[in-house]
Amino acid sequence: MDLAALRDLRLHVQGLRHPFDASAPEVVRRFGAVQAQEFVPAQWGLAQRVPVEARPDAAALAADLDAGRILRTHVLRPTWHFLHPDDARWVLELSAERVHRANGTYYRSTGVDGEDAVRAVDVVAACVADGHRTRTDIATALADASLPATGVPLSYVLMRAELERVVISGANAGKQRTYAAFDERVPPSAPRPRDEALADLAERFLDARGPVTDRDFASWSGFTLTDARRALTAVIERADAAGDPIETLDVDGVAHHVRAAQLEGGGAARAVPDPRVDLLQAYDEYIMGYASPRAFLHPEGDAVVHAEFPLHALMSGGVMIGRWAPPTASATTTVRLVPWRGLDADEERSLAASVAELGVFLGTELRIGREA
Repeated sequence: MDLAALRDLRLHVQGLRHPFDASAPEVVRRFGAVQAQEFVPAQWGLAQRVPVEARPDAAALAADLDAGRILRTHVLRPTWHFLHPDDARWVLELSAERVHRANGTYYRSTGVDGEDAVRAVDVVAACVADGHRTRTDIATALADASLPATGVPLSYVLMRAELERVVISGANAGKQRTYAAFDERVPPSAPRPRDEALADLAERFLDARGPVTDRDFASWSGFTLTDARRALTAVIERADAAGDPIETLDVDGVAHHVRAAQLEGGGAARAVPDPRVDLLQAYDEYIMGYASPRAFLHPEGDAVVHAEFPLHALMSGGVMIGRWAPPTASATTTVRLVPWRGLDADEERSLAASVAELGVFLGTELRIGREA
C-alpha cells in the first residue's frame, strides 16, 4: 500500500469521509479516547465525524459534556482526553500508574508529593462531595488548608486527583468548567486484568484509526513498544478466533494492521486526487493518533510538517497544506487561513463548504481571512 492509499483508508476509518457515528458520545466510545487539549476545537473534531444531518452544534456538544455523556480528564499521557463514561474507569485504572511516573519530577518540584499530595487529594475529594466545583472553588479550599493552590502546583494537584479517580469533568458553571466526584459521573465496573485492558484499548485504537503500526499505538497510548506489540498481537489473535481477521499491509517496508472488513471502505489508489479541504484541529486523531514523522501528512517533496501553533491543520485530501485558526472572540467572524500553496477551484469550493460547516457548528456565519 502506498501513502495515498493509506491516507484514503485512514480518512474513511476515522469517519472523516462518509461519517457513520450516530452522535459525538458514540465517536468518543469508538475511539476509546480522543485527545482534547483545545477544548472547543476538540469538540469540533468530534462533530466532524457525525453525519451532517445529525451533526451537533457547539451548544449540543456542551450539553453532552454538561450531562456527562462525554467526560474530559487527564489520561494515557499527561494531557487532556475525552472519554466515554463507560470507559473512563478502566482506561484510567490501566494508565494512571504510567502517567503518575511521567509526572514524578513535576510532582516533586511543585510540592505535590508525599503527605502533602495525600492531604491535597483529600481536600479536593471533600470539596466536590456536595456538588460540582470550579477550579477557583477548589483552589480556595486548598489554600485554606495551606496546600498548593495556584498556578502549576494547583494543576498537578488536580491532575493527581483525576488519576486517582477522585474527580473528573463536571457541568459548566456559566463559562467556567468544573470538577465533579468521579463516582458520580462514572458508572461502576469490575476491574480488568492489565493485559486484557491493554488489548481492549489496542482494539479500539486499531478499529478507529487503522491501518496502524505498533509504534503508532505506543506513541498514542503512552505505553512501551513491548506492551504495544503484545497488545496488538492479542488483538490479532482475538480477531482470527472470531472470524473477523486483521490484515497486515506493507507501507514503505513497515507493517500496518487493519481489520480486513475495513479494506472495503477505502484504501484504493485514486485516479483523481481527493479535493476535500478539511479544517482539522491541531491535535485531531488523524494527526496525533500516529507516531512521528507522520509521512502521510506531508505534501509531496516536503519532509516536515511546519510548526505554526497555535494554528490548526488545513488539509486537502488528507495532506496538510497550511494552517487555520477559528474566530478568537464572539464578536469576530473571521477564519484565519495561512495556506502554504494556492488552492485550485475544486479545493476553493470545498474550503467554502467546510468553513460554512464550521459556522453552523459555532452558530455564526463566518468569512475567510487569508495570510501569505
